[in-house]
Amino acid sequence: MRKLVLLMCFSVLTMYTFNISLFAEDSTASREQPVVSESGDKNPVVDTSDIDEDVEYVDDENVDYVDISMDATFVKDSFPSYNRAVFAFNDKLYYYFFRPLSKGYKAVLPEVARLGVRNFFVNVRTPGRFFNCLFQGKFRGAGTELSRLIINSTIGGAGFSDPAKKYFHLDLQDEDFGQTLGSYNTGAGSHLELPFFGPSNVRDAFGLIIDTALDPVTLLMFVSPYAPTGAKAYIAINDISIDKGDTYEGLVEQAIDPYIAVQDAYAQNRAKKIKE
Repeated sequence: MRKLVLLMCFSVLTMYTFNISLFAEDSTASREQPVVSESGDKNPVVDTSDIDEDVEYVDDENVDYVDISMDATFVKDSFPSYNRAVFAFNDKLYYYFFRPLSKGYKAVLPEVARLGVRNFFVNVRTPGRFFNCLFQGKFRGAGTELSRLIINSTIGGAGFSDPAKKYFHLDLQDEDFGQTLGSYNTGAGSHLELPFFGPSNVRDAFGLIIDTALDPVTLLMFVSPYAPTGAKAYIAINDISIDKGDTYEGLVEQAIDPYIAVQDAYAQNRAKKIKE
């Protein structure tokens, strides 16, 4: 009952934040066009004495124009003070808790075992990806996830290996409810830093609630109220020990403003996944 009340409170807080972010006005710097004084002489005289007669002029009709387009991701940040404070907390949590634990864990457990653990939990969490594929109308992706579950749970030894990808070329369909909402043109809303979870936005924070409900790891709450949290912390430590730690450190340590760097990287990554 207590968990249900906490979940409802988080839902209300998320929706309240969403409503605020929708009506928050983005402050934009005013730009004035330069004033051009009108000249009374409508036909100015051009001095052509210095023009090189050998210069060849190109006809505009014969020029092939190249369309150069750049994909820019604009991030709305309605709560910068709050987000920076939570980012600083998560950053300290990573460097002083998760990284030391992951290094000790890495020294004890060989990489092949850690990869097996990751494969196992990826296999266990298939329902979330499967249903989000269905929600997005990606029926082929849903079929791929179902096939992966069957193959890896049997041939793959309860999911500790991934023969579905190695021998059957069935790639993981990385879908979540935030991407599902994005596929239906739901705006990201304001950027949000979530304690313990890291960068997010209003849309993905709401999607996290649905993904938590679809995650079989959540069912461990019937064993112990702390079991899901412990399992997810262990998954995070295992993932950091494999490769994610280097990715985060390489991003923030080379950035002038680590908060902006992580915010921009998250927004671009999410936009890319939604388009796929």
